[in-house]
Amino acid sequence: MSEDEEVQISDSEEARACISRLLKAIEGWAVKESNKNELEVTAFAAALASGIISFHEFSSKDCRKSQQLLGAVSRAKQHIDKEFKKFDGEIDKMHVKFAQEMEELDLKIIRDRKEFKHYLVSLIYAEEYNKLRTKVTNIFETLDSKSRYEDTPSS
Repeated sequence: MSEDEEVQISDSEEARACISRLLKAIEGWAVKESNKNELEVTAFAAALASGIISFHEFSSKDCRKSQQLLGAVSRAKQHIDKEFKKFDGEIDKMHVKFAQEMEELDLKIIRDRKEFKHYLVSLIYAEEYNKLRTKVTNIFETLDSKSRYEDTPSS
């Protein structure tokens, strides 16, 4: 089998049609997941961020045709951004409170262990949401920029 035949198989009309069907299935899944409750949208963002779907492999043409996918990723991105800001804001408030407590207690151990535990949990969530936010933002920016890019016909 020559190299030309291999290229023709991978780039055949049938192969392109199969990829289009796959992208439509991914788009349908993404739309459904992005319209669920907050916890499930977080799970959707985690699934996107896992890297199981190679969004960077989508062509610009496919991205332009998949505006609902772009919208679904955008909803996940907005949710993750909101959650990150919420936990980051809690941490900021707790930093101020603990700094005041540390001063009041002359650098003794913080008395309210339950609240300090909440602070530690918030730190963990903020870090996790920040990781998800970065990955989902990268996916969104890839899809968005590809959807705006005009392919030049190959020679």
